[in-house]
Amino acid sequence: MIPFLIYFKVLDKGGKWMFYYLLSSLIFAYGSLFIGHFWKNNMWFFSIMYFAQFVILSRFFQIIIKNELVKRCITLILLPVFIIFLADFLKLEGLYAYNSYFATAKTFILLIYGAIFFWQLLKDEELIKKSIFINSLPNFWYNAGLFIYHCGAFMLFLAYNLLQQAKEPTVPRTMNLTISISYIAAIIQLILIYIGLVKAKKMRR
Repeated sequence: MIPFLIYFKVLDKGGKWMFYYLLSSLIFAYGSLFIGHFWKNNMWFFSIMYFAQFVILSRFFQIIIKNELVKRCITLILLPVFIIFLADFLKLEGLYAYNSYFATAKTFILLIYGAIFFWQLLKDEELIKKSIFINSLPNFWYNAGLFIYHCGAFMLFLAYNLLQQAKEPTVPRTMNLTISISYIAAIIQLILIYIGLVKAKKMRR
């Protein structure tokens, strides 16, 4: 967070929304610890923050993706995702359970957005004409970090409640493995996002 605060002025629109995503992650981390300590169950806060982050990242992708049809779809998809969020939050799994249905759905959608952006970079004729390497672009690194994290977290979100309900003796080890993969992916995400910030600084010199 500190490097992003120091160099906030060099960030473009996409970079600023990446900063908002990191800020929301900080609120997510400390908020869940605080609520878990005083109210024990913080699952409802997880779901709310997941939706807030989905909105933030939707705006990020809407900025960096050039295709107008995809931009409109990103806006339209917010409504069905909000409906899934409410259904899972209030009815399917409830306020006090991990809302894995919603978490899985939103993660899958964000992976699609990330794949679309990678495809856009590979086909961008403007970058080819200007001889710009995609690894010199801050948004490439931001998206790479997000993509790796969501790939790592997708398995956890998909299997979390199923693993909790299963009674096989191997379940705890499987749960720990999926959580570990998610944590490692989150660390890699932060490293790649920081590289994106370094690239943004170089572009503004």
